[in-house]
Amino acid sequence: MLVSDVFRHAGWAFGQVYENLRALAIDGNFLWFVTVFPLIPIVGIPASSALERAMLQVEGPVNAVQFFVIIVVGTGLTGFLAGPGTAGLFHVAQRHLDGEDTRVRDFLHGFRAHFMRAWFLFIIDMFLLYGLVMGFIFYTGTGILLIQGLGFLSLYFVMLWIAVQAYVFPLALHYDMSPYHAFRNAVVLALSAPGPSIAFFLLVLICTASTLLLFPIVFFTAITLALVGLRMTQERLTSFGVEPPQTDQ
Repeated sequence: MLVSDVFRHAGWAFGQVYENLRALAIDGNFLWFVTVFPLIPIVGIPASSALERAMLQVEGPVNAVQFFVIIVVGTGLTGFLAGPGTAGLFHVAQRHLDGEDTRVRDFLHGFRAHFMRAWFLFIIDMFLLYGLVMGFIFYTGTGILLIQGLGFLSLYFVMLWIAVQAYVFPLALHYDMSPYHAFRNAVVLALSAPGPSIAFFLLVLICTASTLLLFPIVFFTAITLALVGLRMTQERLTSFGVEPPQTDQ
């Protein structure tokens, strides 16, 4: 798979969403956004505030225990919606990729059928991101040039984490892998194809920037990235001689 293939998949996916607004943007992406939205005020706002303080080196009392509890417990609780919601999103995307008509019931089926696995997968995924960000803040805040270099090296792992998102949920749900094997194999797929991984990373940045500039785009981006991730996963595994499983009807 080439770098150009990722952007070709993105153009195809966006066209599919545009032509199937109800089936993909509403029955998939909008319902996913509803499940992820509680994560923003409960986890996103405190985390963003702490990150801003750390980056600007703002001095002042910070209750580290309280912050830790808010982030960890908040992620665990909101993950009960966001994780299965992401499973529902990928189930809708997979059904569409298989040429099937999709309805709200397909999102709900994916939500229910993969509830515990998707929740566990989601919180592990988020905690990995938290750890990488905390490592970046810690090392860059030491004031020692050599150690600060380790902090900027951690940005590479953040980029890798984003690239891995193309494969994690497709492997765990469509290929029925455990969270451990899904993450391990996702990292192998991302590292073995650095060009497409960088392209997917750039695609995520473009989608994020577009959403910040024009918020309604948020109702298109997640399903678009899910379709791209599913196609990337299928092509990468096919190159390894792994055939896709039969899809549930």
